Amino acid sequence: MSEPRTISELLDAAERVLSDSSHIFEDHDNRMEAEDLIEFVLEADLDDLDDDEIPSRREREKYLALVTRRAAGEPFPILVGSIEFYGMTLEVKPGSFVPRPSSELTVDRAVRRLRKQMKSRKKPVVVDVCTGAGPIALAIAAELPATEVWGTDIDAEGLAQGRRNANLLDIDNVTFRKSDMYKAMPKRLKGKVDLITGHIPYVPPDEVADLPAEVKDHEPLFTLSGLSKDGLGLIRTAVQQAPEWLVPGGWMLLEISEDMVPKVQRICAKAGFEDHGYASDEDDLSVVVEARLPR
Repeated sequence: MSEPRTISELLDAAERVLSDSSHIFEDHDNRMEAEDLIEFVLEADLDDLDDDEIPSRREREKYLALVTRRAAGEPFPILVGSIEFYGMTLEVKPGSFVPRPSSELTVDRAVRRLRKQMKSRKKPVVVDVCTGAGPIALAIAAELPATEVWGTDIDAEGLAQGRRNANLLDIDNVTFRKSDMYKAMPKRLKGKVDLITGHIPYVPPDEVADLPAEVKDHEPLFTLSGLSKDGLGLIRTAVQQAPEWLVPGGWMLLEISEDMVPKVQRICAKAGFEDHGYASDEDDLSVVVEARLPR
């Protein structure tokens, strides 16, 4: 097969390579990633380029090298250095949990709840536990500037990324703090938090090896699994400690996989929460369990 030279040939070759990869999730839109990569390399919108246009050799080599790295499992946001999340462009660097577009559902549900509460609470308080690089915390803070948002995590690298993105985006109502769940939160907030969100690690340890390379080889283990036998140890801790921090009627929104829903709902019920079901996106790629403390 001859070397791909035109944009059309490059895209077709990239799509084939990505589709054949066993190191990335099968549900990715490989054609879209191929197109996004060529736009990144050429610094141009694909609509402004001709299919028969031939990029320079240097550009072609750079593009094919990125495709190879992606096919080997390197996360797309790390390749290009950023991700679009809830209308924001977030810088992304290696060393932390990569923000997921699926977490936009958590933001949607949180903003919906908070807007209702803001009818009686002028400055709601939000805590995003296991915040990582803070995409959920940043998006809520940007969407609702009147909120006081906190993001907690044990991962210093992720928190540094969150703070940098807050500065770049001029979001001044979010605070990132190194903390094991709520331990380092200001004591003044006990009983005054309106909503807690969390995309908390939940993969059972014996299932980590089955994850695609783009996850297990490029993200710290502690961001994937709490190392409890069923993977739900960190979620149990977050839920059990939440009532001490929430206001009566306060909400807890947890992003998990669909197969975990019944187990997480039981954990919430045992901690005294009311079951308010769960929400999922159109593709069922994201599931958010919603629970509320009694008023």
